[in-house]
Amino acid sequence: MKRFLSRRQTLREVALGFGGLALNSMMATATEQKFYDLRARKPHFAPKAKNVIFIYVGGGPSTIDMYDPKPVLRKYDGQPAPFEIKGRALNGSQQVMASPWPFTKCGQSGREISNLLPHFQKVVDKVSFVRSMQTDRIDHSTAQFTFVTGRGFTGFPSLGSWVNYALGSENQNLPGYIALGEGASIGTRAHSSAWLPPVFTGTEMRADAKSPIFDIKRPDSVTAEQQARLLEMVKDLNREQKGHHPLDQDMEARIANYELAARMQVEAMRVADLSAETQETRTLYGCDNKASGQFGKHCLMARRLVQSGVRFVQIYGGGGWDTHSNIGGQLPGLCHYIDQGMSALLTDLDQRGMLADTLVVWSGEFGRLPTIEARNAAPGRDHNPYGFSMWMAGAGVKQGFDFGQTDELGYAAVPEFRVGHADIHATIQHLLGVDHLKNTFFYEGRDESLVGVTPARVLREVLA
Repeated sequence: MKRFLSRRQTLREVALGFGGLALNSMMATATEQKFYDLRARKPHFAPKAKNVIFIYVGGGPSTIDMYDPKPVLRKYDGQPAPFEIKGRALNGSQQVMASPWPFTKCGQSGREISNLLPHFQKVVDKVSFVRSMQTDRIDHSTAQFTFVTGRGFTGFPSLGSWVNYALGSENQNLPGYIALGEGASIGTRAHSSAWLPPVFTGTEMRADAKSPIFDIKRPDSVTAEQQARLLEMVKDLNREQKGHHPLDQDMEARIANYELAARMQVEAMRVADLSAETQETRTLYGCDNKASGQFGKHCLMARRLVQSGVRFVQIYGGGGWDTHSNIGGQLPGLCHYIDQGMSALLTDLDQRGMLADTLVVWSGEFGRLPTIEARNAAPGRDHNPYGFSMWMAGAGVKQGFDFGQTDELGYAAVPEFRVGHADIHATIQHLLGVDHLKNTFFYEGRDESLVGVTPARVLREVLA
């Protein structure tokens, strides 16, 4: 005889089955142990780049005064703009301000670069400009989060962490991701791994041979034998704790960090010892320059780090780039701070044959408007998320090439050439042999990636 069940009976009788499925899933998850380390991993396809040096200039550098000359600005200088310019402030000034500094045609490409950057003028043929950048964020913190993490808010892993997670490091005696200097308004979150395993966080270093990483040096009062016994005891305690909490990623990272720290005591101090370089090299970077020497040292150290197998180095371009007022008094010093170091980096990498497989990226979170922010004796420029420039050089990138453009005032990217942060993230990963759609991590019920749900494309126009 056929037996017919009501919906209520069906749900009641199969409920235990549903529960069993859920329990099985939970048990499988609980018993699955994933261990994350920095061992080098194979890319998805043949890479052009092995390493990345990312020069991040937080604060909104005025790229129309540095890289993107607009002669039409002189026509309207001191007059209202021929079309509406939108800024952060309602009813903001519409008075156009031409760049106070001349531009010079440079190199074989003949591209015009501001005289604020005399060293960069000599190496401009090595770079590709993307002159049609835009972002949907107009304030510093949200725009910086967008550019370095792919999201306009806190809590997501940085670009360097995603690269570190995908590829690991070629040197097990150094971190795979290192941050040099300061300058981002979002602080250490600009190189954080967020919810990626902590082992992929950017490690802060200094160009100081005696103490390149905080607390890395063994105290003089502790012998090497005493330190070895202490580390062995800590290792035993960690193993005990790990046995009780096998899925604790923070514990896994702490164990890995203790082991890495012991190996780094020699290697990190060696890499940070810039005195090992020739005087000619130190002079090239301007290491002894009082105003710009610190940034020059960071650039030289970045070269030494990638030379030692570090996958991703992030150099911050210092503070002060938020030139809302007195741009005429501030921008020359800011450009002087970064000019020699970043230019020497390109020259040095090229001379050593390292530029062929090292990708160098330069950008801020947005640019500045072609109008003054307010009428006063020392005007500045407001934030401009609608159109700004960045550049890339090295592995797999065309030399002496421009992609895109802004309008005649340098205000907004021409629509057909617009490039967003996700496109840059996809392109950087592509050059490293990483498919940006496959570089994912399961988090809160979904496979997350650096680009997320934002449409992204590889900028093949700038690829060699």
